Amino acid sequence: MQIMDLLRSGGFIPLTRHSWQLLLRYWKYFPLVAPLQLALPEFYPAGKTSYTSIFNVPGKLGWILMELCSPLTLLYTIYTNPERTGGLPKIHIWLATLYCMHYFHRALLSPILNPSMGPMNLIMVIAGVVFNIINGSAIGGWLGGYGSAADVPVWQISIGSAVFILGLWGNMYHEEILREIRRDKSFDKNAQREGRVVTSNGRVYKIPEGGLFKWVWNPHYISEWIEWSGYVIAGGGIVNFLPATLFVINELATMLPRAIQQKRWYEKKFNKNILPKRKAAIPGII
Repeated sequence: MQIMDLLRSGGFIPLTRHSWQLLLRYWKYFPLVAPLQLALPEFYPAGKTSYTSIFNVPGKLGWILMELCSPLTLLYTIYTNPERTGGLPKIHIWLATLYCMHYFHRALLSPILNPSMGPMNLIMVIAGVVFNIINGSAIGGWLGGYGSAADVPVWQISIGSAVFILGLWGNMYHEEILREIRRDKSFDKNAQREGRVVTSNGRVYKIPEGGLFKWVWNPHYISEWIEWSGYVIAGGGIVNFLPATLFVINELATMLPRAIQQKRWYEKKFNKNILPKRKAAIPGII
């Protein structure tokens, strides 16, 4: 109760313009987490790199709770905006819809479809909750009235939306490739000995093939970055839609180190003689 009272008195519930601007001022420093993640290359207690801990929670439950915070915070922030006197502009409704489309897949559809998910350490769940609440508040404040896409031309909204949907499709497509690997637990008796298959806690890992996996180990990551870059375009661009721009930057800051960790995991677990040469997330670069 004291925390809620503090948030109300500080203008965060509901989110005032002053507190929203303060949030953005400090949110831009989030990329400083990237060096920390790179300095702890073996520490990411979730998914295939999870390990046994008394602080673990079931992967699906932790993921759903963590990711649902983002769209719920966005919608709450939009509709409790203290400066909003009328209905939302249609373009803002559309941008909110795109945001919720992404999180319908990410927070609900994806974990439900996954045959299994590794446990998540409570630290990761809490970190994800904090990230999603801040991000949902930043973009929700903008959509709720502190920003405007009223002057964005239709052609720009259309291009940005198309890029967003393309990125969302790419994300879903490559995640389905990974699901197929987990669904198919069959492999010949020599595969594990030869380093072509890895098993852990009842889960089977194989080298993913198809789509952008030809060039990178994490094509679903770059697909998501493309998706949110389209979102920035649809909302008026880098300067006009600043909260969405910060989202893309902050995603890169936390997901790129993770992609590098994933690449190292494959290199460590599988036979190097059969492992294809791929970049971590960005074809030909990193």
